Amino acid sequence: MTCYFAFPASDHLRDSSLTLLENFERGVKAPQNKLFIEVAQRFSDEIVDRLLLDIVRGAEANHSGAKVLEGFAGIIKSTVHGLIRQVLGKMSNDELAPLSAVIRERRLTLTQEGVEKDYIAFVMPPAFHARFKAVLEQGARGERNPAELQACMTEFSEMAHTAFYDDSVKPLKLGFIGRKVVDMGGAAIRKGSQASTRRLVPDMQGQELKDFSAYFLGFLITG
Repeated sequence: MTCYFAFPASDHLRDSSLTLLENFERGVKAPQNKLFIEVAQRFSDEIVDRLLLDIVRGAEANHSGAKVLEGFAGIIKSTVHGLIRQVLGKMSNDELAPLSAVIRERRLTLTQEGVEKDYIAFVMPPAFHARFKAVLEQGARGERNPAELQACMTEFSEMAHTAFYDDSVKPLKLGFIGRKVVDMGGAAIRKGSQASTRRLVPDMQGQELKDFSAYFLGFLITG
């Protein structure tokens, strides 16, 4: 049994990413960079929506941490969109091919209750999956364990950054300047994610803690 962090992909992302992957499999000669940019930007937007903005929408309106997350989400989207256009815009199909493998690795198809569903996912070590699930189950019951929740969210944040950012740019053949731009963007996202977690998690309690924990608990699946 494999342990995942996974959330459903939108129909649009599912269809466009499948089209892109099929084009590479069939060796389509037409340039794929325009479609690749569309898929990559939507892919990044859905990650940001699930990991940040949906939390903001469910948080108390006056929670300062929610405002931090909302601002951070906007920065991530604009930063990543710019990087995607800048890095992928002039690449050939041969240069983009290794990156298509990353998109394939982040797609997960599972059949649940007889229905096939498409997810965006990455594999988690079983020990951490169990540890993360345990503290989230505590929180969903309203039981506070802020130190453990903070530790798990920090570790999870690093895993997500590696899976969704570092692993995505690793296959790209970039020049010195391009690599510096990508590295600086990644460092800014990592720093902001860590700061947001430190700001939001320690003070959560009551219904907000229950909702936050139940939300993330729903993303921990096995298959």
